[in-house]
Amino acid sequence: MAAMATLSAGAGNSPYIAHVYDYRPAPGQFVNVFPAYKPGYNQDSINAQLEASLCGKLTGSVSLGSYGGYIVFGFDHPVLNMHGYDVKIYGNAIQSEAVPDVAGGSCEPGIIMVGVDMDGDGVPSDGDEWYEIKGGAYDRCQHDYEITYYKPDENKVKVPHEKWRFITDVEYVRWTSNDQVADSTSGYVWRNSFHNQPYWPLWIQDTVMTFRGTKLPNCAIDMSAGNGSNWFQPFMGEGYVDNLPNGMEPGFKIDWAIDGEGNPVELDHIDFIKVYTGQLAYCGWLGETSTEVCGAEDLHPDALPVIIGDVNGDGSVNISDVTALIDLLLTGSLIDFNSSPADVNVDGLVNISDVTALIDKLLSGN
Repeated sequence: MAAMATLSAGAGNSPYIAHVYDYRPAPGQFVNVFPAYKPGYNQDSINAQLEASLCGKLTGSVSLGSYGGYIVFGFDHPVLNMHGYDVKIYGNAIQSEAVPDVAGGSCEPGIIMVGVDMDGDGVPSDGDEWYEIKGGAYDRCQHDYEITYYKPDENKVKVPHEKWRFITDVEYVRWTSNDQVADSTSGYVWRNSFHNQPYWPLWIQDTVMTFRGTKLPNCAIDMSAGNGSNWFQPFMGEGYVDNLPNGMEPGFKIDWAIDGEGNPVELDHIDFIKVYTGQLAYCGWLGETSTEVCGAEDLHPDALPVIIGDVNGDGSVNISDVTALIDLLLTGSLIDFNSSPADVNVDGLVNISDVTALIDKLLSGN
């Protein structure tokens, strides 16, 4: 399946976030703090704050709250699929050697969704298509997960944790879910002594919030013998946000996009990106697992569209490209050729199977 649209990429594009289209955090200890809520703020006010924090740089930060909380953003241009790493999204994960032979430290992985502006209106809308980026832990995830949070009464009687004094209310924000594990169908987002503001986003008037998506496994390890003061969180592999330290994070490939059934999709570009918290977990004094986004970067902002099959680079795909591809294979040289257009079946190789794929492409008219 291919998604196509009119592209306008080229010199002068900014590599950084240019627009924040939506932000809906799940309840969490940094909600109403990053970004800061003020009385009278609405969704537009919050989005404007986030644009001031995140757009055009890599020094901002936003917390997405507990599982499902999300942000939707985009660049000032479509991000082209160059069949390599395309976008890097920054977080604040930290590496630790606390557990031998296990890669991890402090991380709060978020799921990535990519969108294509199918209706051409320039903003995410009902007419657009969204796809998940298949990360390294995809086969260990629970798919079609759904969770609903219920707005708490801020004046309710608090129920402190029986052991951890820093947890002031273990019955703060109630949630229910469709989790297949019997003891995980309901629970609470706990409140701690470090953050006393409401954890429910105050600009959102809804009294319930429901989020759906892929849920990563919770594999955090309490290193403090049950005291909740020292935690180790294993990394989840590539394809997530706030999972690997920025220096170790290569980014993600648009080629990793899949549809709702888990099938690979072929996208020549993306227009929007959505990141949501991918775990439902509580790690003692660290609080709930909450993905942080600290900026994003198009790794090839000035790239021009690549036409798969246009081996001779004349802007069209025709029989002359078959000849050019055969010549390429016979000479074994990539001089004056771009390996991406020549890799017609997009398997990372240029060989005789691409000749067959190119002929099929011409015969089918696609």
